[in-house]
Amino acid sequence: MTQASDRKLDPLSDLSTARDKAIVVGVDASDRSHAAVTWAITEASVLGRPLTLLHVIDKRNVPVPVLEQETDRHGWRLLTQFERELKSNGADVAVSKKLTVGAVDTCLVSQSADQSALVVGRRGVGSFTRLLVGSTTLSVASHARVPVVVVPEGWCVDAHAPEPVVVGVDPADLQPAALDFAFTEAQTRKVPLIAAHGREVPGLDSADTLESAMEPWRQAYPDVRVSLIQGREHPLTVLLDHAVPTQLLVLGRHSNRRRGGFPSGSVARGALHYAEVPVAIVPPLP
Repeated sequence: MTQASDRKLDPLSDLSTARDKAIVVGVDASDRSHAAVTWAITEASVLGRPLTLLHVIDKRNVPVPVLEQETDRHGWRLLTQFERELKSNGADVAVSKKLTVGAVDTCLVSQSADQSALVVGRRGVGSFTRLLVGSTTLSVASHARVPVVVVPEGWCVDAHAPEPVVVGVDPADLQPAALDFAFTEAQTRKVPLIAAHGREVPGLDSADTLESAMEPWRQAYPDVRVSLIQGREHPLTVLLDHAVPTQLLVLGRHSNRRRGGFPSGSVARGALHYAEVPVAIVPPLP
């Protein structure tokens, strides 16, 4: 097992600790972008990182040259509006704007590949039903080279600031990058961390218990208060129903080799669909 003490990572980068790597946030004209931008600017401020506002134009839908020019102008106006709002709210972070053209998911992945993280918004959640996340978000989260944080529409960062960070853990298949991310997030935010594990079938647990699996990270992050949740239920049920309230749910992604993205039934895919809190999907170490 990889020792946490060998490798403390920035919570929003498993590629480098260079402070000039930006947090990239995808924006469009929808309301969900506001929650994503607020989450991203808060994190950038805490970490001392720059923020890049990224808008993608899919010109397959605007083939006429005159419409292309107007779409470009609209994109820059949108980015400028977000920039002005951030400055008017006193954001003490270097903010840059970027407009690019192409398929939205492909551009988000490529434009964030050498940065610190990618933040995107998702549709809001109604009172009686959880809405499924879109295919673009699933594609981005399953192929990005950096952590992807998916923020639900209407999420209020300040209201949830005292709540713990939750990380999904399988002692038999640890994801070191996700654990580093989660522990450092909890340390940075000065909140407890909950390590949650669920398994429906009794008797199939790994010989390494959740307690022993967490020990290297406890030693590496002594300032983080850790509690454990183990349930005899599906891991997604444990995460969504027993490990809440939380301000951030962290899950590891096993590999980006599968061109189809997350396998059907995966915990990460389910969390992206049904979680009502920000979800961070952390890719494996390169």
